[in-house]
Amino acid sequence: MPVLALASDLGHLFRTEHERLMRGIRRLVGSPTTAEDLVQDLFVGLLRGNAFADAENKQAYLARCATNMALDHLRRERKRERYICGRCISDCEVACPVPLQDEVLQGVQELALLRRTIDELPPKCRAVFRLSREHGLTMKEIAARLGLSEKTVEKHIARAMVQCREVLRAAGRAI
Repeated sequence: MPVLALASDLGHLFRTEHERLMRGIRRLVGSPTTAEDLVQDLFVGLLRGNAFADAENKQAYLARCATNMALDHLRRERKRERYICGRCISDCEVACPVPLQDEVLQGVQELALLRRTIDELPPKCRAVFRLSREHGLTMKEIAARLGLSEKTVEKHIARAMVQCREVLRAAGRAI
């Protein structure tokens, strides 16, 4: 079929089938704007391709193409949603990302309490604990750096943890 005849045929079908295709796609995708975009994309695609000219029942061919475009759109949307948080948004349990004021205040108070407790530890114990918790060093690395045995490093960390736990417990804060 010559290009002009195809364009004329498509123009006629656009005028006669546009509303029916819009209703069908809108029913599938739920959005009039998206449906309008998909119908326009459908006709542009048909104008570029050759398969439409060979179709025996042009209305049925249009309906099938419209349904396929709508389903492809829904698949793309579903795939896009999965990448927002690693899985579908509806599966995500979204917690309030901003802590409440009283939670922030409580956290600040606990942090200050822990810092005072750590500052009051014996110097070696304090140094070992800070290297472990603040700098993320392993017991082996701390032992090598400070010239201590790994067992001594382990005991210093345990002692600091016990002190922190006791101070928090005495302040009415559970760990």
